[in-house]
Amino acid sequence: MTTSLETNDAPVDVGEGEQALAKGSISLSGVLFVSIATMAPGAGLAYSIMTGSLFSGGALPLAVVGATIGCVLVAVGIAQMAKHISTAGGLGSFVGRAFHPALGFVIAFCAPMFYLAALPYLALVFGNLIAAAVFPDGGTSYTIAWVVAGLACLLLSGSFNYFGASFSSKAGVVLGALEIVVLLALSVHMIISAGSHNTVSVFTTEHANAEGFGGMSGVIAGSVFGFLAFIGFEAGAPLAAETKNPKRNVPRAIVWSAIIVGLFYIIGSYAASVYFGPGNLFDFMNFNAGDGWIGMAKNLWGAGWILMLVALLNSSVACANGASMAGTRHIWAMAHAGAIPKIFAKTHHKWRSPVVAIYFMFGIGAVATVVGGLLWGPIPSLGLFGTLIAVIALPVHMLAALACPVYYWRFRRSEFKVVVHLIIPVLGVLFLIPGFFVGAGIRVFSFVPELSWPINLAAPISLGVYLLGFVIMAYLMVKKPDALRALSDHGHSGEDAIAVEDLAHAHPHDHTPSVKPNAAVEAH
Repeated sequence: MTTSLETNDAPVDVGEGEQALAKGSISLSGVLFVSIATMAPGAGLAYSIMTGSLFSGGALPLAVVGATIGCVLVAVGIAQMAKHISTAGGLGSFVGRAFHPALGFVIAFCAPMFYLAALPYLALVFGNLIAAAVFPDGGTSYTIAWVVAGLACLLLSGSFNYFGASFSSKAGVVLGALEIVVLLALSVHMIISAGSHNTVSVFTTEHANAEGFGGMSGVIAGSVFGFLAFIGFEAGAPLAAETKNPKRNVPRAIVWSAIIVGLFYIIGSYAASVYFGPGNLFDFMNFNAGDGWIGMAKNLWGAGWILMLVALLNSSVACANGASMAGTRHIWAMAHAGAIPKIFAKTHHKWRSPVVAIYFMFGIGAVATVVGGLLWGPIPSLGLFGTLIAVIALPVHMLAALACPVYYWRFRRSEFKVVVHLIIPVLGVLFLIPGFFVGAGIRVFSFVPELSWPINLAAPISLGVYLLGFVIMAYLMVKKPDALRALSDHGHSGEDAIAVEDLAHAHPHDHTPSVKPNAAVEAH
């Protein structure tokens, strides 16, 4: 006999009173575009994807295909969890249900940290784009410009969050669509302009000609930077509490956002390769002082390059909006469960946005933007924060994907499918491992570059974040174990709890593991 511990119709916990979120305020298109925008497809293509050309050369499109496959595999594994667990705890609740509530807390604690690192990164990208366009010679005016512009980026995206999930998700639809349309239009123009230089050979190793990274090693190295451009596809998961029909719409948003952005990256990388020349693409990052896409827009559109600048600026705002939506919901979930101070679960009386969490994230983000930018300069600082995002995020993604086979094997064995619930997520994790080593600067592969200062601070800072999460988790295990269980149990009904209690008395020959009833069951 196999006893199910979960039910598909479990109510979604959105809190009540001063802790109430706006239940059912986000549509499928809203949660889909939040996930898309959080990947910052415009900036992701222009910077993260193109950084891979330093290693893969003209074979960049092949590297991007590999990165897309890996990220879609991980997305499928995470989406399988979202089919049954709808909670603002997001990936933390997935890991908590599959493995142990204590480990789930660590993931829930670290998830908002990489979203938090995204805010100064995006503010610095935004600020530098404006400052470099207006004051290309640098100096005091350039510094003032990037500081003011960077803070304006955070203020704008923070305002979207403040006015609630419905408003900010609709803003995500508009902003996300705009950046994709502009870069896709330029990509098509580049492909047409390439004429006879269009070739499918860029999807082979023929043009993998970067010095020291020839052939497949260059393709693998280039794909690593592709993975970094996908971080954010999971942003829809912690929005489940505010999404209409979350068990249907959130999994779709997670998978389709990865597929859509992956196709976008493949088209864009192909366009750059054939237009710039596959034999020269390894030198792309030196073109137009590092702003290669703006340089190509100047070549093809003349004064219309301003559209490309606007699209990249828009990409930063859209990503900051999506990242803060996901990050603040993780914070709200931890506070609502009692794992961190309850004040962080407070919501706006009208907009039902987690205002204290919003103030916290954007306040820290603003300080990090100014301090990091002034201390190391905006370019080195955004390199640090960008790397920090990857090093914190990738273990979170990997554990969330591995939660899929564990969860289905433990609790839904009758539904367990070897390909969907085991092979796909495990393969996805294997694709992500090299990206973690690159971000952390762990040189176990020949293609892992030596990190420069201050980017090499990302690994110790990330380690500190995880250690802090484990320390708090250890405290909660001793002092507030119910808070850990509550964080993992968000979105599960009384029927679920009864199933757990029944299982504790199941016949010893049953294959489903016994689980101790939670406090709510014991009270009954």
